[in-house]
Amino acid sequence: PGHQKIESLALHPTCSSTTTPLHPEVAEVMGDWIRSGQFGNPSSIHSVGRAARSRVEDARESVAQILGVSPSEIVFTSGGSEADNLAILGATASGKLKGRHLVVTSFEHPAVLESFKHLESEGWEVTWVDPDGNGIISPDVILKALRPNTGLVSVMAANNEVGTIQPVAAIGKLLHSMGIAFHCDAVQALGKIPQVRPRDWQVDFLTISAHKINGPKGVGALYVRKGAPLKGLTLGGPHERGFRAGTENVLGLIGFGKAADLLRLHDGSEAERIRAMRNELQQELERRLPDLIVNSATANRLPNTLNITIPGCKSDLMVMGLDMRGAAVSAGSACASGSVKFSHVLLAMGKGKEAASSSLRFSLGLGNESKDILPLAEMVVEVAASVRGLSSH
Repeated sequence: PGHQKIESLALHPTCSSTTTPLHPEVAEVMGDWIRSGQFGNPSSIHSVGRAARSRVEDARESVAQILGVSPSEIVFTSGGSEADNLAILGATASGKLKGRHLVVTSFEHPAVLESFKHLESEGWEVTWVDPDGNGIISPDVILKALRPNTGLVSVMAANNEVGTIQPVAAIGKLLHSMGIAFHCDAVQALGKIPQVRPRDWQVDFLTISAHKINGPKGVGALYVRKGAPLKGLTLGGPHERGFRAGTENVLGLIGFGKAADLLRLHDGSEAERIRAMRNELQQELERRLPDLIVNSATANRLPNTLNITIPGCKSDLMVMGLDMRGAAVSAGSACASGSVKFSHVLLAMGKGKEAASSSLRFSLGLGNESKDILPLAEMVVEVAASVRGLSSH
């Protein structure tokens, strides 16, 4: 009561960082499949099984097209986290890497970080590479971390908290020339930068997820370059070229395929509209909050992402205060934990714990309009004043 509610401020399809709701056309094709009464196992050879197989392969073709790769190089998974695990743990289990030394950036998604921590506990040597203060990993930093026995490197395409876009193509060229396997988590990048092209980037493994591009949750994919060193982790049948046993999620893949088709038809104009709103929000907040810090302000960022630090304003209190007023924002990665902790991304960038615990991430998308920006900025200032008032008592 007494607070203005912004109608469409919550995260929207296409350009939000945590998740996206289903595109209406995705929901429609999934609903059509449910209503059709089809139930066949895509591994069965009878007609209903063949119908299911056809839909799975149609989805594989659609996903391959948006990446510019062969359908045979697409392995479907339950999402980005499983794809990350399969790439990292499967590559190291293959016995075909150059050696037992691994390199990973310290501000990756938790699915990547935890995979490398597990390998480290199993005796693998891991070098953790920090980004610079702007949230960028340079090829030179990767080069310095390499050893003669380096077998695998993992660098994300775009960071999920501060939105920084990494020079993946340059890193891939370096690693390819040295025969080192390269994994790239592109979950945040897909749909937000013009082209995600694993072949051009010279990566061996690339992770994507349906629910970041208006598709359903619970389905993702791993690009596996033909001949890349990989061993399947899920034992069972010969599904997904033997890399991932288990009956495919036909309904989810129908949605994933449709989301990929819609993304392929996108002309990029929406990203520029969203970028303009993001820049407007940044300017309005900077004008109203003189001590505001915009994280990675001068870096090449995803168009939808704005990460700020408001000194003296704890992230959890800001998130709750804005939520009560109808605005959905986040503090760090939603996948990091069920509770708000220090942002591991900002810590890796050299920010102190105080800054890391006072940061917010705004993710704008198609559901937002320019008219939302000024009320949102005023709302942030109002909540910040309230939080600071609480802190002073």
